[in-house]
Amino acid sequence: MPLDEQKYIALTDDEVEHIDQFLFRFSKLQDSMGQKLFKSILMFLEEDVEDKPFIDILNQLEKLHLIESANDWRTLREDRNELAHQYENEPEPMSAAINRVYERRELLVAIYHRLKSAYSKANGVDS
Repeated sequence: MPLDEQKYIALTDDEVEHIDQFLFRFSKLQDSMGQKLFKSILMFLEEDVEDKPFIDILNQLEKLHLIESANDWRTLREDRNELAHQYENEPEPMSAAINRVYERRELLVAIYHRLKSAYSKANGVDS
């Protein structure tokens, strides 16, 4: 990493498999966090999230300093969605999309750890 068009074209089957697994897990983690964890943590903290649109949930998480920025999450989501619309036979845009997701992996993990820490703190448990 980073990939460029030539590196992308030259990937071995094993390397493609590893990248596919990374992208699948990144997407799955992001989906789970956005669909379940965000709302659950707010409900646990007794915040009103009933029937709120996702953007309001993001803004509430930011207001409570549970995520640094709602825009960060939207950027992660946009990158993930862009990746889903790229095609293997387009090496240049595909490698660029993979690079963006790879660069932002630490942001996704940091958001998860921040939420986990807030949950542990609210439960009086060291994380």
